[in-house]
Amino acid sequence: MTEKVPLRSVSFDTSFLLKDNSLIDTVIGRISKDAIPSFITSTVISELEQLKIWGRISSEQHKMAIHRWKKTNGKIIDFKNRFLSDVFAKECIYSMKVHHGVSEKDIANDCNILVSTLKNGVDVFLSEDFHFTSKITHQVIDEITNAACKEYHQMCGARLYAVDASNFYRSYSQGSFDVSIAMDMMQSIRKPGKNLL
Repeated sequence: MTEKVPLRSVSFDTSFLLKDNSLIDTVIGRISKDAIPSFITSTVISELEQLKIWGRISSEQHKMAIHRWKKTNGKIIDFKNRFLSDVFAKECIYSMKVHHGVSEKDIANDCNILVSTLKNGVDVFLSEDFHFTSKITHQVIDEITNAACKEYHQMCGARLYAVDASNFYRSYSQGSFDVSIAMDMMQSIRKPGKNLL
């Protein structure tokens, strides 16, 4: 059974923009061709800059990531209300610790990215990191949404699907995203540690 929904917007993770995989460029091309509104959080921009400064990625890798994002005419998003952002990020960190067993220091940026993406009503978050694309993380997204709904009504009933390039490639077609395919492709992988590149 299929459950196709119109794809209104996508957002990109650092790992998606940096991974050396031609399928990512194919996905970027489809997003660009179909003019799907695209976003990147200020945290992802900051991570890219820091990785370049620390020498963890080369200038060429940094340029590739920026080129991928700009090819889609992506806009920068953030969660302007720092108080609510911090509250929801704490809920995310707690939920990630419960479900993935990950430490706070390893997931703080990921939670800022996830909360900003949810708050801005993005439909699909593209990542190559199991902290996002695991079926387990869908529970985390539900818990953040439920906690946020009490204080921030715009997030009530938000549906965000965090998928990798392969999942998106199979689930997306001509402006529609097949939720049933996306969910079937997700694996219940628990990732207790984090190594950024």
